Amino acid sequence: MPRICVLGAGIMGVSTALAIQERIPDSVVTIIAEKFSPNTTSDVAAGLIEPYLCDDDVDRVISWIKSTIQRIQEYMDEGNPGAEEQSGYWLQSVKSVPKWLEVMKNVKILTGNELKMVAKRPEHKFGIFYTTWYLEPTPYIKWESDKFLKNGGKIKNSKIQKIEDVEKEFGLFDVILNCTGIGARHLIGDNEVFPTRGQILKVKCPSVKHFFIDDQFYALLNDTTITLGGTADRHQWDRTINPKISEKIFQENCKNIPSLRSAQVISSHVDLRPSRVTVRLEAEPDSKVIHNYGHGGSGITLHWGCALECVELVKKVLAGKPGISKI
Repeated sequence: MPRICVLGAGIMGVSTALAIQERIPDSVVTIIAEKFSPNTTSDVAAGLIEPYLCDDDVDRVISWIKSTIQRIQEYMDEGNPGAEEQSGYWLQSVKSVPKWLEVMKNVKILTGNELKMVAKRPEHKFGIFYTTWYLEPTPYIKWESDKFLKNGGKIKNSKIQKIEDVEKEFGLFDVILNCTGIGARHLIGDNEVFPTRGQILKVKCPSVKHFFIDDQFYALLNDTTITLGGTADRHQWDRTINPKISEKIFQENCKNIPSLRSAQVISSHVDLRPSRVTVRLEAEPDSKVIHNYGHGGSGITLHWGCALECVELVKKVLAGKPGISKI
């Protein structure tokens, strides 16, 4: 039975481990991580399904999104919490109709009169209405983790400093998958992955029924709360909550959605999105190591598509074909 190790327990790591377990049923899969849900970067995410801060090849991204949407639909069909379709508005200062909108539902370019009804700023010059999905990461990761453990998966709590240390501490593996997000910068010395600091608020406001996104700020709905955001500070490592930024996020979103002024603020959060020029999803040549990180703000959106691609890479490594270039 092949022994497979997955480093990282955010949505990318847990999903990759579960996908391998389900599709290579004779494998023994172990997740090793320092932090677990609800204390991962994934848990802070609003979970709106669309690419954000991810500049990879658009066709590759669309393929990953399609697989993720199918997975979310299966999760919803089982009656699980924290996932649903969600409609709303994206208003822009410069017209942009990205190709990934083809996987969304009910896409409509707003007419001039429709735009006037929802625009709240002079820079709101172009708008799109569409329906996507949201996936609350914390209950979903628990669902995946429960399935993984029920299937015989193993979970180990350890801070791995360098990828070479894995087998020194836990014995030999046939394949090692690096799903450590921003941690890859130190784990393997990849200076191309860098933090994009994001600060958000969680609020309750039942009167808000649609998401609203513009060039800087956003209000994204899920089962019980609304995530208000608007920061994307590149190369910033500070995880301290800045009250002035929280106040600005709240006030600017209230300009876009005036009914938010009655919202109850629940909490503030900061975390670091693992940004990179392109997602790194590849097997190292002549190696047992596979990398799956650098998804920016799109980890929830891309997670299952990337997990399935990892499965195929694992099969090739196990077949003695580790020299796989970038997919």
